[in-house]
Amino acid sequence: MANRHFGELGDVWKHLPLAEVLRLNPPRHYWETHAGSAAYTLTDSPARLHGALRFRARAPADPELAECSYLAALRAVPGVYPGSPSLAMRALGYDAHYLFCDTDPESAQSLREAGAHIGVRVVEEDGVSTIRREATSAAVSPSEVLVLIDPYEPHERLRPDGMTPVELAAFLIGCGYRLFYWYGYDSIDERGWASEEISRLVPGVDLWCGDVTIPSPFVYPERSGVWGCGVVLANMTSTEVQMCARLGKALERISADDVLPGNEPARLEFAVIH
Repeated sequence: MANRHFGELGDVWKHLPLAEVLRLNPPRHYWETHAGSAAYTLTDSPARLHGALRFRARAPADPELAECSYLAALRAVPGVYPGSPSLAMRALGYDAHYLFCDTDPESAQSLREAGAHIGVRVVEEDGVSTIRREATSAAVSPSEVLVLIDPYEPHERLRPDGMTPVELAAFLIGCGYRLFYWYGYDSIDERGWASEEISRLVPGVDLWCGDVTIPSPFVYPERSGVWGCGVVLANMTSTEVQMCARLGKALERISADDVLPGNEPARLEFAVIH
């Protein structure tokens, strides 16, 4: 299990919009660069009490979230947190082809087991290089492929001639692939950084960026101040981006009373970054 932050607020503001994009416009092909495990045991932790556990308890009372796909997935199997591969397989079933990449053997094995009934393809190698090869050689229409890039190190370059995750994002966007890119940051000055950097690499492309700032102790109890994360969407429909904006405001709404007095920010805040 490579992802020790599963079910925390960063995962909530990744899986909430991802699940809805998959429902609204199901792709024929779904690829992930950093897939992680198929699912996780949803144990209590201070961070998850602000994240998935709180979302599961509060979302049913919100009109925008009560019927959302992410909440349905959280409720589907008690005590289990679905990773993004499980969300995709739940939404798309036999109607899609899957490519999941992860270098962690335990995560890769969980993906093979979870997707054995629908023949998922799992590559236990660097996902950036694998997806780049797939994108340049596969006989598929880019508009029928949704790629999730969710890196631990967004500027890591494993080989001199290789791409970083951010560079891969720009490359895929330029080729016409539908892109869902998740990023994190530790300083308010970095808010929206991924959207800005990708825009510089592939100018003139219409991107949508939904960003949340979070009290850092809600994710890292030993810290104070801000932590944040966001999603960048490219080659998506107006329906998809409008839905993601509504989900972001709804997440902010159900987080309004989850307050940390004296911290800046004191609560989760959502914004669309232009």
